[in-house]
Amino acid sequence: MTQRTQQIQQIKQKLLTVDRLTVRYKTALSSSPCVDSVSLAVKEGQALGLVGESGCGKTTLARSIIGLLPVAGEVTGGAVYFCGENLLDMDKGSLKAIRGRGIGMITQESLSSLNPVRKVGAQFVRLLGEKLGLGKTDAIKTAADFLERMNCSADVLNRYPFQLSGGQRQRALIAMAFALRPRLLIADEPTTALDVSAQAQVLREIEKLRDECNTAIVLISHNLGVVSQICGDVAVMYRGAVVEYGKTKTVLHEPSHPYTKGLIGCIPHLNRDRSKRLCGIPEGAY
Repeated sequence: MTQRTQQIQQIKQKLLTVDRLTVRYKTALSSSPCVDSVSLAVKEGQALGLVGESGCGKTTLARSIIGLLPVAGEVTGGAVYFCGENLLDMDKGSLKAIRGRGIGMITQESLSSLNPVRKVGAQFVRLLGEKLGLGKTDAIKTAADFLERMNCSADVLNRYPFQLSGGQRQRALIAMAFALRPRLLIADEPTTALDVSAQAQVLREIEKLRDECNTAIVLISHNLGVVSQICGDVAVMYRGAVVEYGKTKTVLHEPSHPYTKGLIGCIPHLNRDRSKRLCGIPEGAY
């Protein structure tokens, strides 16, 4: 058996495999790639955390996986395998069919992710009708059920997105994503608009829904506490590259890369010595 054959077999055993993916922006002032030869893998039902400071390439990586890069974005190398098939080789129609039920995504811009001129209920009905073939009555019932799981009133269905708080919109987005029961969910800062208590509650509900639907999750977050609560594995990104990758407990308690140590050192603690400054991360230090 050749080495490449072994690699293909390993890829097919994983739900998602990102293989040396490289992405550039045509309008970028720098010639450096925004995502630089990144490789990672996610098994069925697994939760992988993706952490790093703003601008390190986390969201670009996520959008590359699902084929939603901005016009200026361009994948210049590598492959993205989902259920053994390379998504980068698919046409737009095939890729659109995978979005939602195969791979779902929750973005951090909840207001721009919802249609501002249609009520949330109408958006639920269209989504569940298109992806699951549900009629209006069943779609509304399903929507109300998943909103309730997110501790969100069904009254949200009768409102426009601008009439909701940021937290309500974010819960609606999460409910929409899980209502399709995707095999893989990419969650980009899913609790960014929530206060601490609501954040903890939503994370618990996400965990429950993950267990019920056996949904694998790629969780993008600046919050290492959130990642440690949900994710068994974590990848640390710095300047477009994954610099550390492993079990979450090991990476957070025994970090090996200086950048990971710097991220952990930036976390404020109530019992810390206030006379000492928080750890800083100089640009290009690593």
